[in-house]
Amino acid sequence: MKKIVKLILALMIGILFISISIIPKTSFSQPMPQKEGRAVWISSTMFEDDEKEATQHLKQLLKKYATMGINNLFCFSSMMYQNQKKWDFLEILLKEAHKKDIKVHPIFCPYRKVKLEGEIKEHPEWLIRGKKGEIYLNLNMANPEAREYFKREIIQALKYDIDGIHLDGIRFPVNQGYSYDKATCEAFKKEFGESPLNVHQDCGSMVWCEWIKWNANHITTLVREIKEILNKSGKDVVLGVDVFPDSETAKVLIGQDWELWAKQGIVDIICPMQYTNDFDVFRESVKKSVKIANGKCKVYSGIGIRSSHNTNTPQGVVQEVIIAREEGADGVVFFFGSTLTDEFMDKLKSSVFKGKYY
Repeated sequence: MKKIVKLILALMIGILFISISIIPKTSFSQPMPQKEGRAVWISSTMFEDDEKEATQHLKQLLKKYATMGINNLFCFSSMMYQNQKKWDFLEILLKEAHKKDIKVHPIFCPYRKVKLEGEIKEHPEWLIRGKKGEIYLNLNMANPEAREYFKREIIQALKYDIDGIHLDGIRFPVNQGYSYDKATCEAFKKEFGESPLNVHQDCGSMVWCEWIKWNANHITTLVREIKEILNKSGKDVVLGVDVFPDSETAKVLIGQDWELWAKQGIVDIICPMQYTNDFDVFRESVKKSVKIANGKCKVYSGIGIRSSHNTNTPQGVVQEVIIAREEGADGVVFFFGSTLTDEFMDKLKSSVFKGKYY
């Protein structure tokens, strides 16, 4: 009897050993690979003003996106006050996109042109002023109250079942378009002893260099504050940013220090707008952005179909997807929804987006 029991135990141990040995090692030793990000920048302006027509159009487009594995939409003018539609575009977009397992990230743009109405009309000091006192209809992100105004827009969006907040134009106007209003200049002078208007305005002046960094720090402050809002919301909402492709010049020319944002992990997705038809230039840009992110945030390479910097071809777009993968990007995002025509989508579906890619 004892021999039989020993024999049964031996057989059970042997079966268990064999079962464990045939389980793929990846189940224990390696994490499951992440799904590739496939995104498109879209806008509510792509759709009709009539709710029924727009909804039908949206359903048709989402069906096409789903067949090519698009899993994220970064949407401009999705809020009612942004698009002036008489119905809630974002609510319908979320409902229909989520049916297709597509995530939705409404876009907010600090740099956008604003209208002299409502709170802005009551607080013109929130706007950027030029060196001669001229007013520009852009919010001055060095102004704490202007930042608070912008953050209230983000809080309003969190009432929806969104998957992310996406920031476009998270910068000052190009060519160091910082504000020279009295309050801003005095705030800087309090820290550094001189007004930016009273020093040599070139990199030979150490105070001028501090002025550039000081403004960039205010943009970084805004990004960090928005991330804190998302964290405190209790919702699983990621923060994404659209950035100029070269981090070094972006920091100086527009106050956009996205290399710091990546290193500090205060953003979840970075989308460098790498709009070019030159594959070598594109490759180097992707390689550099992936190195900067260093795994602390995802990199979705921005591929321009038609932009102010390039006009691409279906084969060119396919090749840039291949390059982005080869250089370790976490995904790609196409600019723009209205130019991602059937010709481009068919080419992608028959090649790099054929089936699932993990």
